[in-house]
Amino acid sequence: MSPSSLRAIAAGVAALVAVLTGILTGLTGAGEQCTTVMTAENRPGEIGPLKHEDTSCESDAFAPVPAVAGFMGAAVVGGVVLVVTAFVRPPARVSVPTVAVDNGRVAALEVERDTLVKTCVYVRDRANSKAIADRLGWALTEVGVLTVSPVGVPFDPAQHEAGGSAASPEPGKAGLIAAVEVPGYTDRGTVLRAPVVTVYRDGK
Repeated sequence: MSPSSLRAIAAGVAALVAVLTGILTGLTGAGEQCTTVMTAENRPGEIGPLKHEDTSCESDAFAPVPAVAGFMGAAVVGGVVLVVTAFVRPPARVSVPTVAVDNGRVAALEVERDTLVKTCVYVRDRANSKAIADRLGWALTEVGVLTVSPVGVPFDPAQHEAGGSAASPEPGKAGLIAAVEVPGYTDRGTVLRAPVVTVYRDGK
């Protein structure tokens, strides 16, 4: 509903309240009005005139003066309210742009991303330059692909792939990962490739 329509409705309500206030004030202000008339008459044998009081009372069903006062008071209050509301601006509506989601396009983008990620991993594994390998590792990290190099942790066949074994240099290291032959990768928590590791064994 527009502000002008709201103001028109408010003006109508204010006028109705003013009229009703005037009517109620007139009805409640009505009452009985009495007038007293003094008359004098001479009777035979009496000295001086004899005064009599004649009182007549009339009841009014409606008092016009209080009714007009009540109407004017309510009209003034309604006018003040209308003037105040005329300067109040309703809050502006913020339109949120809607973005159409094309599920087919989203799926295509995911396929393209997976292809780029696998290509970066492939090139990084075979890069002869440490600077290039580090740059590819940084780019993969930026898109949520993390390098997994679990040196010194217990070997877990569910997460690691054993590529070889080495004699433990000291007691208690058997079963720990001695080195990472090929690093692994996780993509936003999903294992892309398990790391290929060398595991310590007992004995020489």
